[in-house]
Amino acid sequence: MKLIKHLNAIGLCLAALTPLATAQVPSLDARVDIDIVERDLSEVVQYLREKSGANLVILAGGDEKVKTLKLSDVYWRDALDYAAESAGCVVEEDKSGVLTISSPIRVEFVFDDQDIREVISTIAKAADANVIIAPEVEGTIRLRLKNVPWRDALEQICEARGYTVVEQARNILSVVDPAQLERQKVTRSYQLRYIRPKSSRAAVLKSEFVEGQSQPPSGPASEHFSILAALEGALSDTGDLTFIESQNVILVRDTTQVHETIQEILRRLDVEPGQIFVDLKFVSTANSDLLNLGVDYGDEGARVSVSGGQIPIELPFSMGEGGWEDSIIASDTGFGPYAGNDPAGGAINAGTTQVPATIFGALSFNQVQATLRMLQRDTKSEVIQAPKIVTLDGNEATIFVGETVRYAEAKSEQGQAGGLQLTVAEAQGSPVEIGFQLLVRPNVIPGTRKIRMEVIPKETSLSGTGASALAPAGFDVFTVGSAGGEGSIALPRTRSSTLFTQMIFESGQTMVIGGLTTDAETKTLSRVPYISRIPVLGELFKYRNEARDRRSLLIFITPSLVHNSEDAEFLLQQELQRRKNRLADEVEALLDDDTE
Repeated sequence: MKLIKHLNAIGLCLAALTPLATAQVPSLDARVDIDIVERDLSEVVQYLREKSGANLVILAGGDEKVKTLKLSDVYWRDALDYAAESAGCVVEEDKSGVLTISSPIRVEFVFDDQDIREVISTIAKAADANVIIAPEVEGTIRLRLKNVPWRDALEQICEARGYTVVEQARNILSVVDPAQLERQKVTRSYQLRYIRPKSSRAAVLKSEFVEGQSQPPSGPASEHFSILAALEGALSDTGDLTFIESQNVILVRDTTQVHETIQEILRRLDVEPGQIFVDLKFVSTANSDLLNLGVDYGDEGARVSVSGGQIPIELPFSMGEGGWEDSIIASDTGFGPYAGNDPAGGAINAGTTQVPATIFGALSFNQVQATLRMLQRDTKSEVIQAPKIVTLDGNEATIFVGETVRYAEAKSEQGQAGGLQLTVAEAQGSPVEIGFQLLVRPNVIPGTRKIRMEVIPKETSLSGTGASALAPAGFDVFTVGSAGGEGSIALPRTRSSTLFTQMIFESGQTMVIGGLTTDAETKTLSRVPYISRIPVLGELFKYRNEARDRRSLLIFITPSLVHNSEDAEFLLQQELQRRKNRLADEVEALLDDDTE
């Protein structure tokens, strides 16, 4: 009763930790389905915010109606753009990565060879915007615009004449010549959060499926830190970039336009990498069925032996003539067989030996051995390896659970006296590693909850038949040497199962990535000829042996995306619930055994 109360208490604690609902955790890779008619834009934005977890701010236009929008399995960011366009709004991303939704003023203009400075001033006045036009901006332009956001119209007009729009502080826009920006360089620092150069230390990854071993990088970070090369390509001809490795900070001195490009590059690349939790089960089962039925007469069958008897023989002499040979003839009466021919009427045989009844043959069943066998045996075994591992997106990871077994080898060498000398030393291939190893390399497909994964599980075990002090389980014994110098040595025999595959999974989806079933069936029928054909009685002279050996190998894998602490907590609760159910099953089986 105390045991049951204790287990019930554990169950209550685990139940309290079990999540009430398994709702989908927000993800920046979320894909959505939308089917709406005449809904406020604010409602659509709230729905996409819950699905993605992104920072979305509505500056204006939240009350605008989304006329009709029907999308299926679309990336949430694209759905946001479609919804905003349907409501007459635009989506912009600021320097901090926040997405803002606004309803900008739209303009309509028709100009024929109008001075560009006048066109820019007209757009700024219509939008009530702060715009500064540099002195070098000049020329004429011809355009026709209808229902275009004013900012888009301004940038396209300036770009058509080779000028650029630069956003200054306090929402002030400057229209300048890019050549002038070369003389107005600004120095800014960029703190990298997740992107880092390779470590000066390299992990040793032991696996026959990994070509070579990873080596720590040599030389300065600029030679192996690829992000620096990408940023240097965005600099102007006179720009400068410096990387401070100790603080993981980049210093850039260049134009404001270049800084905007660098900010955009880092916003896209310096993001938190996804983590993947890999749950794998390697199940190996063996099932042996044995049936013995009937009377077994052994490997040689029923045997009948016939032996000849012994009879008195005449020696090569004349019997009954009174010679000495008459005295050695056996008689059952104590008298010689030729007593009647004895002239003296006496006994020729001087002995008292009696001749037994002569047996000329014998039918013997002493060597016939028959055993009635009725046996049915069913043997099942199951080995489950269940490794679990967490790794970053795009990084390989491995786990090995097992042990290292060392073994020796024997060598025959000629001694100084000329004889052979047997020596034992550790084998060249020693040690052998037995156990389970898993090597994975996952890649998250952007914009989805799908994972492309390379998986290599390998299981190695000892399969020798030895079971003694010299040959432990899994080893085989071999005799080496010659007469006078023989010895025994135990060597391991290994059996391995390996699989290599590349697959695409949905996060949380369980799939069978490998399966192998081997059946071996043996049937033997033994019977005594002729007699076994007699109805009913003939069954006593038949013997049937059937053996069936089935081995199965199944590999299950479940990868799950881990975006944040909520994902990690959800996976933890799943594992606790699984352990709770397993513990309850074991207790129930134990109580059933006690009842029986």
